[in-house]
Amino acid sequence: MRSGAWLLVLSVGCGPVLPEREPHERHDSLAEARRGQSSGARPTSPQAVPPSFSAGEQVESVVSPEGRFRVHFSRGGPNAVPPGDADGSGVPDAVEVVGRAYDRVARFYEGLGFLTPGDDASVGADNGGDGLFDVYLVDFAGRADGAFRMDACAAEGQRCVGHMLQENDFAGYNYPSYEKAVLILASHEFFHAVQAAYRPGLGSVASEGSAVWASERFDASLDDLEHFSSAYLKWTDRSLVQDPSGPAASFSYGAGLYFQFLGERFGDAALLSMWRDSLTSPTAPWPVLVDAFLRREASLDFDTAFVEFSRWNLSTGARARPGDGYARGGGYDGLTPSPRTLPSQESDVRLTTASARSFQVPGGTAEVLATYAPRAGEDASKLHLLVAAVTDTAVLRVSRADGPGTLSAKVAAADATQVVVTLVDGRHEGVGRYGTLCLTAEVSGAPCVAGTPEPEPPPPDEGGCGAAPGGTGGTAWMLVLLLLAHRAHRTWVGGGVSSV
Repeated sequence: MRSGAWLLVLSVGCGPVLPEREPHERHDSLAEARRGQSSGARPTSPQAVPPSFSAGEQVESVVSPEGRFRVHFSRGGPNAVPPGDADGSGVPDAVEVVGRAYDRVARFYEGLGFLTPGDDASVGADNGGDGLFDVYLVDFAGRADGAFRMDACAAEGQRCVGHMLQENDFAGYNYPSYEKAVLILASHEFFHAVQAAYRPGLGSVASEGSAVWASERFDASLDDLEHFSSAYLKWTDRSLVQDPSGPAASFSYGAGLYFQFLGERFGDAALLSMWRDSLTSPTAPWPVLVDAFLRREASLDFDTAFVEFSRWNLSTGARARPGDGYARGGGYDGLTPSPRTLPSQESDVRLTTASARSFQVPGGTAEVLATYAPRAGEDASKLHLLVAAVTDTAVLRVSRADGPGTLSAKVAAADATQVVVTLVDGRHEGVGRYGTLCLTAEVSGAPCVAGTPEPEPPPPDEGGCGAAPGGTGGTAWMLVLLLLAHRAHRTWVGGGVSSV
């Protein structure tokens, strides 16, 4: 699903301040699950929180063809569905599309081995009239397009049931068709109901990321994963195992790329196991559940798999090739490394849990050498270094070094247009760590000196964006302003995860 809300992203410079589109609405079912509380009245109730049916609006309902769902709708008023009835059944075609879609989605997830939501008859009088799963077609007015809402749980935060709210007509949304919109919404949002049948309090990364995976698994022609890939690949330096908040929340949807990796590399069993084990290990975080599966079924661990995941992410976008990583990696946005020159050195390069930081330098030299020296006295375990010779359309070769201790790897780069250097922290718990990164063209014979960062020349005072009145004094004030703006930018965009 996609939200019509916009967020302002602060920028520094003369370019325009551009809005970032939040792709999914932020609903509160996870918080409710943690508290074991109901989300409140159904949208047919006068006490309902919007979006809901208005007073006096005549609400009808029909049962889906396979008898799994009850779809609630109105023909007139602010929540009216499109009136077309091409088959003359007496039920608007738009409502029938919804019923068929949810039947198909539920059957598919059941076929994969997932639990499907239980009967909601025990919820009380406000349960849609019977024990069937209820879908309410209401107008989100462009603010969002759907939400799963919790009603009750059989146990504390486990085996919960709820209902669905879905946009009534998708007028003004950017879906290619009404039918496509319904399939995307049904496959994503109903997977939240599947999660609720287990333990829905695993956090936004597990919840939204695996729902994006589920939509892709249901129908690979749907574009949710492709749409959200950039929300992870732009920010791989953020911790995958820490839920973002505020403007960074789209990162949770982009994390669908990690669950796609798990599914392609280890099969559906990896996702099934995570949700099943959430019941038997009710306090375990989701990375611990994944780690347990990997150790049990693949003789691997979270760290080893996360490094492989980071390697797959090199082969995305234009650099994707069949047999190298994701089956559909060409449809994802490519990795966006930070540009550097040769030689280059930075101290205090920070890595945090389950994250990867990528840098890019020009190729065309015989070899490029990368060295990362962790700060003295810090835990240096589960650190990894990938050095990849690449062109604009392929990953040619990758060298690798693993910790603990100083990491050093080089790659032949004469035929490469760029070299991508990726630092990986494969832990699923812990605190941030720092070290010094050196990048050199080894043939130059000018290696970095550990612990001594390269001095950065002052920006030229040539007018335009970089100009400041008053000579060097003006430049100094401009640098102060840039620093303050950068800090504000990090606070707003970084979602509480600091970066260097």
